[in-house]
Amino acid sequence: MTIWMFVRTIFELFLFVAVAWGVFHEDRLIVFERGLIAALRRRRLHVVKAPYAKKKILRQ
Repeated sequence: MTIWMFVRTIFELFLFVAVAWGVFHEDRLIVFERGLIAALRRRRLHVVKAPYAKKKILRQ
């Protein structure tokens, strides 16, 4: 077995485990995806988030 077959097998196993986990924990997966998309958008648009903004929003 070559190294590339080994790497591919490990990747396929990881992919299967991730899909199986996603089926049973769909709500957590959705929250993770939304957070990841929001972080990527903030980084792409160069948005600077103030450290106190979250607390201020929660208090209102």
